[in-house]
Amino acid sequence: MDIYCGQLGMVTQLTYCVSMNEGLPCRNVIGCWETRVDIMALLKGAFTEEELRKCFSGLPKSRLDRIMEILRAIDKET
Repeated sequence: MDIYCGQLGMVTQLTYCVSMNEGLPCRNVIGCWETRVDIMALLKGAFTEEELRKCFSGLPKSRLDRIMEILRAIDKET
């Protein structure tokens, strides 16, 4: 099942949306998918309460924060 992702700027699949955040769902997954699938049941079946809390609590990272994390990870690999 595909949907347009405003964050990526392209079409993506549900499988990506529920695992893109270090194996956890995207913060926007509920809003994006709630009219197409029973996303709450899917999330509750696939993740623990602690994992969901980690994913959906707190402030979202800025685009710059995410870019810096990627650069640090690349730097550690080299």
